[in-house]
Amino acid sequence: MWLLLVFLGVPILEIALFVQFGGHIGVIGTLAEIFLTAALGLVLLRLEPQRNIHEVRAALDRQDSPASPLAHSALRLIGGILLVLPGFFTDALGLLLLIPPVRMLVLVQVLKSVKTQRGSSGAVIIEGEYDAQPKPEDPERPRLPDRER
Repeated sequence: MWLLLVFLGVPILEIALFVQFGGHIGVIGTLAEIFLTAALGLVLLRLEPQRNIHEVRAALDRQDSPASPLAHSALRLIGGILLVLPGFFTDALGLLLLIPPVRMLVLVQVLKSVKTQRGSSGAVIIEGEYDAQPKPEDPERPRLPDRER
């Protein structure tokens, strides 16, 4: 349900912001903002894989987990994609995801959400050992010849 609201609400919000800001900065300013942020997003999308490789290698060299650099890289990629999309709201969200403290806040919220969802599942894990034993033949079931099995 919330996904439907996002798909309907974001375009309506973008149109409202285009009308509002377009009146203040004009058509040329609006178009310039759209093209400049799209160019910035494309540059970020183009440079992010090299930055990601560098950060993951550095983390592995320090014997750290590469999870944090990968998560930050994913959020920077999402920010770049949001910058490429035309609109003031998506551009604002994309720029916010480029700020490291904001990315940390987003990651903390995502981790809290994942922990509460995993904790509420009620899954019980029982550890044990077993030996695989051949299945005994069922005496009531007729046995088929080997070629028909």
